[in-house]
Amino acid sequence: MRLIFLDFDGVLHPVEPELLGLERFCWLPVLNRLLAGHADVYIVVHSTWRYEYTDPELRVLLGPLGKRFAGSAPRAPRELAIETVLQANRLIHHHLVLDDDLREFSGATVNLLLLDSQRGLSDEGAQSELAAWLLSTTPAETTAQGRDT
Repeated sequence: MRLIFLDFDGVLHPVEPELLGLERFCWLPVLNRLLAGHADVYIVVHSTWRYEYTDPELRVLLGPLGKRFAGSAPRAPRELAIETVLQANRLIHHHLVLDDDLREFSGATVNLLLLDSQRGLSDEGAQSELAAWLLSTTPAETTAQGRDT
């Protein structure tokens, strides 16, 4: 199993989308497109939105990605919350943290893809890095199945 730890603000939409004339979750389709064909990738929300919304509400907010929702990180600073999830679940083979705030991370233990808070997943460089991670961490059995078909 692979996990993406997902922040919302600065990742799925700019930090203040209304100032740019954009909607919240405007880049959710980008993430949905990138994850297509990677059924073993699940999402854990570590966004501060987890303090205001229940897990069922977060699942709904994720729209088409709701089926990939594995839960929210516990209430703790982001890096600690992510480390807690990773330590509790040994079935996680690879993880990637999508976030726009480097101050939340020491960089020591989590695999962080730092995004620009105004471009988030609309940034083509970020999309390329996420796509490369998805390809480089694809389980061998999935790759072998793809060759057999």
